[in-house]
Amino acid sequence: MTEPSLLCVSCGAAPPPHRRTWYRCIICVERDLPSTYYCGEECMNAHWPKHQVYHREQEERAKMDRAGPDHDRSLAEAEARRAERTGDEYDKRFAAALALNAEGDVHAAAKAWRKLIKERPHEPVPCYNLATVLVRSGHYAEAAQMYLKTMELEEEGTKDWADSAASAFGLLKLRECREAPKPEWWNDEALKALSAQVVALSSDRHMPCAMRARVLCGDALIKAPWNVGPRTAAEVKEAASWFRRAAMVALIPADKLPYERAARVCDVYAGPLLAEEKAEAAEAHAAAAAEEAEARKVAEVKAAAAAEELLAEDENEKHQASTKAGKATPKGKKGKGRR
Repeated sequence: MTEPSLLCVSCGAAPPPHRRTWYRCIICVERDLPSTYYCGEECMNAHWPKHQVYHREQEERAKMDRAGPDHDRSLAEAEARRAERTGDEYDKRFAAALALNAEGDVHAAAKAWRKLIKERPHEPVPCYNLATVLVRSGHYAEAAQMYLKTMELEEEGTKDWADSAASAFGLLKLRECREAPKPEWWNDEALKALSAQVVALSSDRHMPCAMRARVLCGDALIKAPWNVGPRTAAEVKEAASWFRRAAMVALIPADKLPYERAARVCDVYAGPLLAEEKAEAAEAHAAAAAEEAEARKVAEVKAAAAAEELLAEDENEKHQASTKAGKATPKGKKGKGRR
């Protein structure tokens, strides 16, 4: 059986059985991106307009990633100055780990963060930074577990706690984390409650907004990786609103476009769902009206029967009273004459 990742991204067909190789996007290969496979040149050419958008998004993300080290370097320099003031050895190693982040040495950075976590296992920030490094290196399943660990260490109800929860959710829903252990809140009702709490605490960041939107839309976009219950049109419309919010606050254009598309899909999905709900409501209203009319009819029949029964009882009582009155009247005696 062909692996799902090897199916043609355009038509979903498996590669021809007589071929040992697949058509691949050359740009994906050159840029060391996950390979995109096609069953043939016809599908490759037909799908290019859509696939080209993907590469544009990747270019935008690459630009932001190139700008990212500048922020990391500034943060590392600030932490280094702080460590110099305090003279604390832990602070110095923390600043050094941040410097490795800025240099892009993910292997050394991950090693440094693991040492800091071992030294202070109850500190949430090293766990969060290790998760970020693991995401950069493509270790999504392990990164998700570190975000969950950060969530446990942060105080519940804080912004950092909410950001950690949203980051964990964002990874756990990926195909790469399908077999990863899931937290106890990985069910529909708990996710609804958690996402509402998360977005209330951190609505100015795109990950919490996207989490709320993804939970509310259920299977409207694609099948969710948890057991999803039915969604109302109002929930799907709210999901569209949160996707738009995520697009608005996202810093990377490559993140904005998928959110905007997801919002449009939710709007389209909600239309027929709303019409179906209205039809079901009208049908339920008609059924309720018919049931009410039938109940009223039955009640009227019962009332009429009861009235007839009362009248009959009244007539019977009158008859019995009349009969008793007749029996109670005294009869006259015949007199005897003198002989």
